[in-house]
Amino acid sequence: KFQAFGAENVPSTGGVLLMSNHASYVDPVFMGAAVDRNLYYMARSTLFKPGLIEWLLLNMNAFPVHLGVPDRKAMRWALQLLGDSNLLLIFPEGTRSVDGTLGKAQAGVGLIAYKTTAFVVPAFLGGTREVLPRTAKMLKPAKVIVSFGKPLDMDYYRKCEASRETYVKIGEEVMTRI
Repeated sequence: KFQAFGAENVPSTGGVLLMSNHASYVDPVFMGAAVDRNLYYMARSTLFKPGLIEWLLLNMNAFPVHLGVPDRKAMRWALQLLGDSNLLLIFPEGTRSVDGTLGKAQAGVGLIAYKTTAFVVPAFLGGTREVLPRTAKMLKPAKVIVSFGKPLDMDYYRKCEASRETYVKIGEEVMTRI
């Protein structure tokens, strides 16, 4: 019950910044299954507690990001991964949606997109909220789709002044394209 659409929009080489909606803890698993490349992604730092979950996250190429504050270490790591021609998944809203609706992108998302020369590809995940709802403890069967959009034209934004306003506009376009 899993389908992926638009995989041809994800370049097979070079740095690629995937930006997707976020509805469930299983989102990175399905996104990873939809691409033919090794996938890295940001996860909130509070998940990285010693034990099974931390081990699983680290072995799935996750790295911690502190929410609600500028996390320079996570930003530097994200930019390095993209500069080294990796595929990086970021959830622009910074958290899972409560009801499935899209929220606002965090300003740091626009900053990363602005500072990198990587392709910026919007993506939509559907059905993962049904597989593992926010308050559920068990997986449920459901149809899941991943749809990749065409890369954003970042040249327009990269000609603009590096400012919070520019980063917010990038985030708004990303959310619109998702």
